[in-house]
Amino acid sequence: MADTINQLAQDLEWLGREAPYYASAAAGSDIDLTVDKSHEILRTAEKLERALKGAIRYNPNSLVGVEYPLEAILDSVAELLVAIDEIKAAALAADRDLPFKVKEFSRMIDNTFGPIRAEAA
Repeated sequence: MADTINQLAQDLEWLGREAPYYASAAAGSDIDLTVDKSHEILRTAEKLERALKGAIRYNPNSLVGVEYPLEAILDSVAELLVAIDEIKAAALAADRDLPFKVKEFSRMIDNTFGPIRAEAA
């Protein structure tokens, strides 16, 4: 489960970092491309939400791979879900802080699950 979450977080970071490029490149000419990028970010964020909620529903200890107190796991997942909501809002609003938000989310994932994945370029 943690591998899936790490992969989705990496995908989200990549999409979030690309978004300002597409927004500036499409300024006035091809708004559909920018909207598609926002929808990709939203879809990936929703997949992350489902993965986190599913992990909590079935076995929260397997989420982090060690025996943490349940309260700590739930607090970590709650913080991640709040961050996902902020990313989704930023994607919809074409917020300039989106790259920062997805990078910070990746750090949160690394802090929760460990540096299992390679850094996004």
